[in-house]
This record gives sequence, C-alpha cells and structure tokens, in this order.
Amino acid sequence: MDWDEYIKWGEEVVVWGSDYRKNIRNFPVRSQNKPGDTYNLIPASPPENPEPIENIFDDFNNLIMPGITHWQHPRFFAYFPSNAAPASVLAEMLANTIGSQCMLWQTSPAATELEEKIIDWLRVSMGLPDGFKGIIQDTASSATLTAVLTMREKSLNWTGNKTGLSGRSRLRIYASEEVHSSIDRAIWFSGIGEENLVRIPVYGELRSMDPDKLKNAIDQDKKNGFLPAGIIAATGGTSSGSCDNISLIGDIASKEKLYLHVDAAWAGSAMICSEFRKLWAGIEKADSIVFNPHKWLGAQFDCSVQFLKDPVIQKTHFQFHQNI
Repeated sequence: MDWDEYIKWGEEVVVWGSDYRKNIRNFPVRSQNKPGDTYNLIPASPPENPEPIENIFDDFNNLIMPGITHWQHPRFFAYFPSNAAPASVLAEMLANTIGSQCMLWQTSPAATELEEKIIDWLRVSMGLPDGFKGIIQDTASSATLTAVLTMREKSLNWTGNKTGLSGRSRLRIYASEEVHSSIDRAIWFSGIGEENLVRIPVYGELRSMDPDKLKNAIDQDKKNGFLPAGIIAATGGTSSGSCDNISLIGDIASKEKLYLHVDAAWAGSAMICSEFRKLWAGIEKADSIVFNPHKWLGAQFDCSVQFLKDPVIQKTHFQFHQNI
C-alpha cells in the first residue's frame, strides 16, 4: 500500500466504521464463536506472496468480526459502559499517522505540554485543589502499581529500590473487601506479597470501608511487628461501585503518616458534576487519585489519568537515567 492507496482505503475504513457503529445494535453483544473457531479459519502458514488489501479486508469482515465481542454495543453492561466517541476514534487515527513516541518532552514537546494542560482542565472540572498535578497512564492498574511502589518506598525511607525487602519488617497495605483485582496484582509486583494486603470489612449501602476496623487493623499490625505502608480507598470501585468515606480515611492516613491512594477508575468521571462530589468529600487528603476517561468521558482505550499531590516524590524516586 502506498500513500495514494492509503487515501482510498482510509475512506473505506471510515465509512465501514460509521456503518458499524450506526448498526451495532444488529449484532449480538457477545461473539457466538466457540473456542478455536477463528484460529482454525486462519491458514496454518503465512501467504507466499502479498495479498491485495481487498482480500485482507474481506478476511477481516468474514473471519474476524464474527469473533468480536461488541464493547460499544448499547447493551454491553459487563466491564465498562460504551465509550469511544467518534472524535476519539479520529484522534487515534491522527496519533497513529504521526507515529511519534511521546514519552518525554524531547521526543515530542507538544504532546507533553498538551497532556499537562488538558489534565489541568480535568482537575479544575473535577473540583480538585490547585496543588494536584497529573499524568496519563495506560490503565488504572499502572497508576495503582506506581501508588503501591510509592507506599513501599515511603515506608522504607526511600531505600527499597536500592537494598530490596530482605530482612525488613513485613509491609502492610490496607484496602476494602471491594478491592479491584489490579490492587492484588500491584501487591504481587511490588514484592509486598498478597498476605500483606489487609482487606477491611465494609458497611452501609455504599459498601464503604469501615474506618474503625481500619484503625484497629493498623494498631494490631503495629503491635505484631508489621510496618503499615499505605491505604487504598475507592470512589466507585469498578467491581461494585463502592464508595469509601475519603474524609475519615484521610484523617486516619494523616495521623498514621500513611500514603493514601484513591481508586476512582470507574466513577471518578462523575465528579465533573458537582452534585456527585459528596461521594468523595475530603479528596484533598489523598496523595494520589486515578480515574479513567476511557470509561465515561468518550476517550478511546487506553486513557487513565493519575493525579498526584506531590509529583516530585515519584519523579525523584522512580526516574531512570541512562547514559547514551
């Protein structure tokens, strides 16, 4: 394909995409395929010669589409609501056309500065205080992992990355019974160990973490020689929509000098509407917050925003300098 043919097929794909989204209700939400159906339709070996794009696009429609679960379907109520707005799809096309790696200011200055400005717009829209700064992560799982790593380092006086965890007191992380599975994985990857994720019982219609039981768990762990490292609270937990009392939990975190991370991956977007902000009253007490524009704000996967009260902490202790 050359760039002239790209124009022709770009138009074909845009028209196909518009038709697909307009008529998506006509598809079953879930694929009707059985395991192996798509795999067995694909040839065992690659083609000896290049194939026309027409043939490849036909294969896409005939072989791949029957095996797709339609996440943008209006009746898809499983993991996330339908989300990818047309403007976001076109934005993905522009980004892929440019093909830049935008991980640093030097690699694409405009991308870094756009990210910084737009995230500050989101901060203002959500009613967060001036001090919070933000970055885009791929998913809330990555944001949670960085929060847990920060908890680990802070509790070890910023020496864990250099000397490891051997010979130290066992660290403890506290979260509600409604914890998302990404938090379990963060505990594994950080080396803290799943036995040291303390699940606090919940109460009430919002299935909130019980502050008294949280405080008791921390006190008991200190008596038993454990080292409390941090607390993970939720505003609209992805699993059940649970909302913790951020203000009370924030007070406990402050008193115990523990890092507080708030997982608002699912419901954080709702905080743009001021009438819902009571659900995270006291959010200014958090050290970090994550929410996903790719759930409610029409952004394409993957787009997760992590707000940090003190971004210098992560910059200082997790940046990597390589000699080139």
